[in-house]
Amino acid sequence: MGSCAKRTADDKTKTETLEVQTLEGNHYIAIAAPLTGPYRELGNTIVEAATMAVEEFNANEAPEGHKIGTIIIDDGGIVSEGIARAEIVKAQNALGVIGHLNSEISMEVSNIYSKSNIAEISPASTNPKLTERPEVKGYVFRTIGTDRQLGELAADYVLSKAEIKKVAVLYNDRPYGVSVASEFVREIAKDSNKELVFYQTIPVRTSEHKETADRVIGTKPDIVFFVGEYNDAGYLIKALKKANPNIKFFGGEGVHQQQFIEIAGKDAEGALVIGAGPAPDAIKSKYEQRFKKVSTGYVSTTYSATKALLAAIKANNYKDSKAIAKTLSQNAMFDPNGDLIKPDFVIYKVSGSKFVVNQ
Repeated sequence: MGSCAKRTADDKTKTETLEVQTLEGNHYIAIAAPLTGPYRELGNTIVEAATMAVEEFNANEAPEGHKIGTIIIDDGGIVSEGIARAEIVKAQNALGVIGHLNSEISMEVSNIYSKSNIAEISPASTNPKLTERPEVKGYVFRTIGTDRQLGELAADYVLSKAEIKKVAVLYNDRPYGVSVASEFVREIAKDSNKELVFYQTIPVRTSEHKETADRVIGTKPDIVFFVGEYNDAGYLIKALKKANPNIKFFGGEGVHQQQFIEIAGKDAEGALVIGAGPAPDAIKSKYEQRFKKVSTGYVSTTYSATKALLAAIKANNYKDSKAIAKTLSQNAMFDPNGDLIKPDFVIYKVSGSKFVVNQ
């Protein structure tokens, strides 16, 4: 489980892990995300938004004797850790799971959850295969779009810009990076006026990208499309801008985290980044007040996922995880596979050190 030390409202320090207070309750759901390692800031948004939704539910909807508690799971962004902690969720008889972040973890642990009749709603796993497997159907859902939709949205933007002719693509070697990059490249290849001048993986978990940046800029691209996470993106764009201050940068949704801007500083200005649609104003305001930081990452998708799970729990009198999963399957927001009927990806632009929806 994650740390149980409570973070005070005025704590401004950067820590390796998110310090959260697990909630005590009469019934429990699990919240699973990487709270350590390179994806921790994205994982933090999942735990924070889910916790906020549970607290609101307990305060406004849960009758006496039916408070919802949370089991906080830190999977570290590692498959083996995710599997080990999924067994904890199973043993604790959780009524449902919000998580995980990484698609490869979600796919592995969903086999464990589904066999135990526990529904998993991921606010972040985008690999299409997650919901396409017959053996987990009815137990796996997501409140975010897929790699195909990510790649197509990014390609549509590039294809719509006549001035963009040469395209460079960089991606991490995780399944997410490989999948989105390949979807993007497939779409770009349909236009003979677009030339793919660079296409390869990059070293991750390092702040040194000078060699890669020099090689990319040497191909004279009009835009660099990057698929990976916020930390690598922050250091990469600094190196790219040093090699060519005018280079255009376009990041996938793993970059949609305020830490990207903090790492990149002024070099982030003008960068385009795909992300889930912004949270409703009321939720955004509550989140930023509660956690003293900007609402980015998976706040909106997690809040939506948690509300859907809690509604299904309430509809089944706070018991029977199998019936809860069935109720989720009947939720009008999901198609028969458990995917969103109306996925909500948008393109943001960094302006004034903030993500604003690109017009």
